[in-house]
Amino acid sequence: MFSKSVQRVSSSTSRMAKRFTSSRSGSEGATAASGSFGQKEKAVENVWARSHDAEKLKLLREALAKQEKDTAALKKDLEALEQKHTSK
Repeated sequence: MFSKSVQRVSSSTSRMAKRFTSSRSGSEGATAASGSFGQKEKAVENVWARSHDAEKLKLLREALAKQEKDTAALKKDLEALEQKHTSK
């Protein structure tokens, strides 16, 4: 009795799984299937990604310039201390 109910559940589950699966894997939907909408959306996303990356690069370059300036100042202080220490 229990095995029959398990068989019924498993067979109905497999039928439901077959019913809800798409024949095309990775489909993007009806609007993207036309092509032009998907291409435009991809182009807009690419423009956004490039501008976002450009902004990140700008900030990183500014941070690098600040670090290089700080490093140069520290090297100058270190050299001054070394000269002061060796001159004694």
